[in-house]
Amino acid sequence: MDIQMKEEKRVRYVLMLLFIILLIVIWSITVDARESDLEEWRDYIEIVAVDYNICPELVEAVIERESSWRPDAVNGPCIGLMQINPANHAERMERLGVEDLMDPYDNILVGTDFLAELFWEHEDPYAVLMYYNAGTAGLRDWRAGKYSDYAVEVAARSAELEREHGK
Repeated sequence: MDIQMKEEKRVRYVLMLLFIILLIVIWSITVDARESDLEEWRDYIEIVAVDYNICPELVEAVIERESSWRPDAVNGPCIGLMQINPANHAERMERLGVEDLMDPYDNILVGTDFLAELFWEHEDPYAVLMYYNAGTAGLRDWRAGKYSDYAVEVAARSAELEREHGK
C-alpha cells in the first residue's frame, strides 16, 4: 500500500508539472501575439493621431486607462479599447464608416476623432480628458477648478510615454 501511494504521488507530481509547462507555453504564445497586436495598434495610433493633430501617447494613455489594451473590454454600454458608447457616437461612427467597435482599428478611429473634437471645443487637455471620462459632469468639475484623478493620471501617463518615446 505504501508503494502504491508513493507511485500515485509521483504521477500527480508529474501531471502537475506537465500542466504547469502547458500553461507556460500557452501564456508565452498569448504574450507574443498580444505584443504583436500592441505594436500594430501603436503604429496605427501614430498615423491616426498625427492625422488628427493629437499626441499619440495621449491616445495610448487613454487606452491603457480605459481598457488595459483589451479590445474586447465592455463596461456597461462602452465597448473596446477606448470604451466608446455606440449610442453616443452613432453619427460619428456613420460618418467614419465604422460598424464594429470591437475592432481595435475602428475603435481607435472613433475615440481619436472624439478626442480631436473635444480638443477643438475645449483646448485644455484636462478639460478634454474629464469630458471624455465623465461627460458634462467632468467639464463642470474642470470649470470649478477640480481635476479628476482620471485626467491627472492619464495626462501623467501620456507625459511618461512621451519621455519613453524620446519626445
